Amino acid sequence: MKERLNLDISPEKSKIVNLKHDYSDFLGFRIKVHKGKKNKYVIISHIAPKALEKIKEKAKEKVTKIQFCSGQLEEYQAVNDYNSFVMGIHNYYCMATCANPDMQTLAYEIKISIKNRLQERVKRRTEEPIPEYAKRYSKSKEIRFVGKTILLPIGYIQHHPPIHKKKAINKYTVEGRAEIHKNLESVDMTVLHILMRNPIAGASIEYKDNRLSLYAAQHGTCAITKQILSVEEIHCHHKTPKSQGGGDEYANLIILHKNVHKLVHATQRDTISAILQKVQLKPAELKKLNSLRKLAGNEAIVPEQMNLPVAD
Repeated sequence: MKERLNLDISPEKSKIVNLKHDYSDFLGFRIKVHKGKKNKYVIISHIAPKALEKIKEKAKEKVTKIQFCSGQLEEYQAVNDYNSFVMGIHNYYCMATCANPDMQTLAYEIKISIKNRLQERVKRRTEEPIPEYAKRYSKSKEIRFVGKTILLPIGYIQHHPPIHKKKAINKYTVEGRAEIHKNLESVDMTVLHILMRNPIAGASIEYKDNRLSLYAAQHGTCAITKQILSVEEIHCHHKTPKSQGGGDEYANLIILHKNVHKLVHATQRDTISAILQKVQLKPAELKKLNSLRKLAGNEAIVPEQMNLPVAD
């Protein structure tokens, strides 16, 4: 590199490593391959020690900032800044196979720092609701609150393997563009453009964007019946209602046929009976519908009790 391209390199970062014998640090990760089952090599990855040290220092700085806040608004902003830092670290390092045990090496120290600096200001979870953005931490016993603001546990990180799109998908090659167009063939672009030009009045930008994304992801069909939907039939449903703390994020939305959407919320026996006669759900479809009704706080529909036939 130096001789042929006249580029300076770092001996610490630039070297040739046999990953079967030694670890290699790259972008905050420490990587090595191990022989697993059936003699296949698998990657074992850690958070690099230098990265862990930086995380610890940064986390302590943010805890100190919370300690010296002068008012409720400043405290609220400082706690949310700490939470953003924790979520950013978790989102980046969750692909490391040993992310959880690595983070535990510093989590205890951060926990002690929080306890010593914030003292009685930190309380265990009681009746305070978990905000939607922090639902993935709801099972952690280390959740704390500063006032009414949640303080996310830095040690609660779960490994998630990275999932990439197909290598063939590439807008810069003829073959790659063909793959993109192939994926769009099942989506009615006319309907998609109508949805883009006619957003739901009063809805958030997140809701409007996710509504379009879901329509494309579901290939323009109802999630329950798999029926291709016209513009008038498209309803975007909140799985957990906003009245119960549900948000507009992608995971909480689903595209349904308008009649199926009515069934999710219907409570009157006559209304349910009339719609079921039109829709004719199969047992598997009815099971999916009932799971949505349960999330919406409604009882399951049992056709036998209403003397209604179930589609084969």
